[in-house]
Amino acid sequence: MTLQNRPALRIVLAALAVIAFRSEVRAQQAPAPVVRVPPPSQAPPAAPKSNNRLLTGKLIYVAPMPNNLDRWLQEDLRTWGRYRVTSNPEGVDLEVDAAVPERQTRYRERHGVPMPKGEPKKPPRETSISIVDWTTGEQLWSATLLNRNPKANEAAPAPAQSVEIPARDLTSDQLALKITRELERYVEQLESSGGH
Repeated sequence: MTLQNRPALRIVLAALAVIAFRSEVRAQQAPAPVVRVPPPSQAPPAAPKSNNRLLTGKLIYVAPMPNNLDRWLQEDLRTWGRYRVTSNPEGVDLEVDAAVPERQTRYRERHGVPMPKGEPKKPPRETSISIVDWTTGEQLWSATLLNRNPKANEAAPAPAQSVEIPARDLTSDQLALKITRELERYVEQLESSGGH
């Protein structure tokens, strides 16, 4: 740099210093931006979600049952519309099973040959229909089918996790409808109580 340009350089440097100083002063005088935090929501806390699979499940499988009860149950569950009924037992949310007590054949000997005895006169043990969580195997609801007719003026039982249904002389379609209605009542009660 030559000596002749030094005064011009000093003027440029002085001007830059003044500009930098003014920018610094303005930055100090400008108010800091105000960040406003919204107040916490005044809405009540949401109710905890139920983890009962009867409420959260969507896909249900009905296992084979005697007297085509499974087909009638499938039809009534479809009509209700809460669950999607499938014929594939894998990967479902819920499974409906029937526990039918087996009767042992009794024999008596006639001329040295065992012959089956007739059916006993006492009523058979009760059949049980249960709905289980397919993933955990936990029983969520059950209905015991009693071998008797309903008593005169017998009130319908309160919705419960386990119910008894008088089933003597009912056809499979009537029985399936009763089972589905009891299940529907119980699920509605669960919904109204928040799943507990």
